[in-house]
Amino acid sequence: MNPQMLQLLRESRGMSSSQLASMIGVSPATMSKIEHGFAPADADRLDRIATALDYPQDVLTWSDEVHGFGSSVFYHRKQQTLPQTALRKIHANVNLTRMRLARLTRSIDIEPRYGIPALDVQELGGAVEAARAVRAAWSLPLGPVRNMASALERAGIVIVPTDLESQKISAVSIPPLDGAPHLIFTNVKQPADRDRFNLAHELAHLVLHGDMTSPESAEREADEFAAEFLMPETEIRTQLKGLNLQRAAQLKAVWRVSMAALIRRARDLGVIDETRYRSLQVQMSQRGWRKLEPSTIDRDEPTVLRQLIRIHLDDHGYSISELAEIAGLAVQEFAYRHGLELPSTARRAHLRAI
Repeated sequence: MNPQMLQLLRESRGMSSSQLASMIGVSPATMSKIEHGFAPADADRLDRIATALDYPQDVLTWSDEVHGFGSSVFYHRKQQTLPQTALRKIHANVNLTRMRLARLTRSIDIEPRYGIPALDVQELGGAVEAARAVRAAWSLPLGPVRNMASALERAGIVIVPTDLESQKISAVSIPPLDGAPHLIFTNVKQPADRDRFNLAHELAHLVLHGDMTSPESAEREADEFAAEFLMPETEIRTQLKGLNLQRAAQLKAVWRVSMAALIRRARDLGVIDETRYRSLQVQMSQRGWRKLEPSTIDRDEPTVLRQLIRIHLDDHGYSISELAEIAGLAVQEFAYRHGLELPSTARRAHLRAI
């Protein structure tokens, strides 16, 4: 048994060490020693642990490296008020999903149409120039990005819609680690217009922040990158003149970003002054639109994860139970997570069985 994996599995269920101890019939002190590798875990005890956590016993032996939120490869936006229990649960599930995808992609080649450049924001002259460089490298047409999820997937990024426990974490991104591809975990609790901005924000981290960067600088640069990537200055500036709420709602349907993002963009580009910006913010608040805006847009749905499962089932001849075993999940949980994402036909534009 790998003690670190035991802790990760426990935290993925949002369970404390004392709670698990009670469930398997040992003292909290013994449970602590087990998790630190100082107490034996015989077959019976391992079986009780696996049953309590609802994981196959084999997952307790996985030796994959666990990467922490504090590392330079793990980017997310977190409010300080988020409880540590929730943060640990998110951290654990993101790590476990990365481990599963590393296993599930071993026999499948994800063929990007274009690459993810590693850019030096200082050499380029800022995050805005970086966004322009990526749009050019990816041959994106003028105007709005029609489908952010599709654009990122064509670059080999796997997008994983996830319940991140709270809207206080918008998304999480990590570069390729231990055989897994580039990953962006989006929060299913975020509305579609904010989801697109979150994807662009996380793309910025993958492109710009391969080395340790101060959190403040990284977040500011990622926001600047996302704004230019989704709302290029040369194309949107004139459309923002005379901006009011009605105009913001109209532009939202065109650019497929939130009204709040459009208002912020107008302020940042100097199209409206600070007084006008604050007035629009007050109007948004009075209408309750800071939390839920009108004029909803359709979500950009990722497809690669569904295709990945479909290829294993249809082309490689795996059963759902065999895939569940590879993924380290009980069959019922694996089916629940992926069953509704397995349509009878699936596009395979950039996946090839090997």
